[in-house]
Amino acid sequence: MARFRAIVFDFYGTLTPGRTGAQQLAARAAQAAALGIDPHVFDAELTATVDERFRGAGGSIEGSLAWLARRLGVEPEPAALREAARVRLSAERRFGQPRPEAVAVLTAVRARGLAVGLVSDCSAELPAYYPQLPIAPLVDAPVFSFVHGVRKPDPRIFTACCAALDVDPADCLYVGDGGSNELPGARAVGMHAVHLAVPGEQHGVVYGRHETWDGPRIAALPQVLDLLD
Repeated sequence: MARFRAIVFDFYGTLTPGRTGAQQLAARAAQAAALGIDPHVFDAELTATVDERFRGAGGSIEGSLAWLARRLGVEPEPAALREAARVRLSAERRFGQPRPEAVAVLTAVRARGLAVGLVSDCSAELPAYYPQLPIAPLVDAPVFSFVHGVRKPDPRIFTACCAALDVDPADCLYVGDGGSNELPGARAVGMHAVHLAVPGEQHGVVYGRHETWDGPRIAALPQVLDLLD
């Protein structure tokens, strides 16, 4: 009998390579320029509002940018908003390209008869471009915090994915890079959690990493297949 019935993956930093702080700052500066906002002020506001944005603030890419701008005392013109949204979506799409091995790993998981889920803390952009990603057809239940209005480690986001997969949390393996305190959160609902810690990516942008994880670790995404036997 199989050890697990499903694997649930984190997205950013797990199915995708981690982004660096310099990459993120450059992308945000281009968005700020489109809105006519100081890039350092804009960067600080994006970081300060992660929780609200990941839980659906603004309701869309343009709406979220308008919400941010108004918090900073700026009322952007519609054309500026459209351009900033285009720039932001383009940058997030680049950051969201899967690891080269991701498709092969998900295909192998499915070939073993396991369901595949996805739980991501994200703003408006990921739900917008996700359907075009090569991994999308391989995921049975994608769950986005922006859509559900809750983010990790809230147990509801994990149980929503398990319910969509029609599996008990105890029958799920959860794989993530540790952001948003996700690993203890997944374990708290009964999932088996493993930390993906890729050498060279430990200094990438991660929100709310749990620094004292005492559970299992793997160093490369394909190693998850070794945990299925």
